[in-house]
Amino acid sequence: MVGSMTHKIAFIGYGDIAERTCKALALAGYNNMFGICRHPQNKTTYPGVTLVAGDVTNASDLEAFIDAEVSTIVLTLTPNRGREDAYFDGYVLPCRLLQHHLHAKGLSPRIIYVSSSGVYGQRDGEWITEATLAEPADQASKLLLQAEQIIASASEHTSILRCSGIYGPNRTRLAELLISGDAVITPAWTNRIHADDVAGFIAYLIQHPQQQQPLFLVSDDEPLLQEEAYRRLAERLGVDLGGLTRVQEIGRRGSKRIDNRLLKASGYQLLHPTYQPR
Repeated sequence: MVGSMTHKIAFIGYGDIAERTCKALALAGYNNMFGICRHPQNKTTYPGVTLVAGDVTNASDLEAFIDAEVSTIVLTLTPNRGREDAYFDGYVLPCRLLQHHLHAKGLSPRIIYVSSSGVYGQRDGEWITEATLAEPADQASKLLLQAEQIIASASEHTSILRCSGIYGPNRTRLAELLISGDAVITPAWTNRIHADDVAGFIAYLIQHPQQQQPLFLVSDDEPLLQEEAYRRLAERLGVDLGGLTRVQEIGRRGSKRIDNRLLKASGYQLLHPTYQPR
C-alpha cells in the first residue's frame, strides 16, 4: 500500500527508531509523516517527513500535534534522564496525556507503541511468548507496564511491541563496557533485535494493517547465553574476555528466552535473524 496525503502518520518521540522507520516508509512512498521532539534541528529528515519542536510531556504540545487527520500514531519513547522519575516522565506521562486527548476528542487512530521485554521478570531461562504473564521485577519495568496499560486503553486499534535488547549503529554501551573491562559475565539468557528490524517491523505493520495484533514480541531468532553474545562482540572489537569478572548470580535484567513466532507469522522477514555485531 502506498502512502498518500490522506494517511497521516505521527511519530511521538522522534529518535533513532522513528528516523529509521520514516526512511523505510519514505522509500515505500509514504509522504505525510510528522514527528515531534525537543530538538528537530539535530535530527535527520527524509522526504515526506515534517518535524515539530515540542515536549511530549506537555499536554498542549501533544494536543496541537495530534489532530483528527492523524490515522496512525507511533510512539518510540525513551526515559527522560533529565528528570528525577525518568521512567514515569518518559513513558507513563506521555501515554496518559495522549490517552486523555484522544478520549476527549473522540479519536481512535491506529497506535503502535514500542515497549520492552523488560516487563518480564523471569530469571530461570524460561521461554516467553505473548501469552506469558508480565511480572516486572523492578520499578522501571513496572512503569513500562503501566504505560503499556494506559496506551492500550487509548484506542481500540493499539499494538504493543515488546522489544528485546536493541543493538545497531550508535548503540555502544556494551562495547564500552567490554573495552573498559567493566562488563560482568553471568549465566543469563539474553535476547536481541537490530534497530533496523524494530523500524522495519513498524513500517511493515503500517503497510499491512491486517497483520496488526494487540501484542508482539520483537526479537531475533536466537536467544544467546550472555557469554556467547559478549564473545561475538569481543571478537569484532579485538577484546579478550578472559579478564572479565564472572558471577553466578543473575542480574537485574533476569534470564529468559524470547519466542518470536508470532512476529514471523505476520509475514515480516528479519533483516538480522541472529546477532552478528558489525
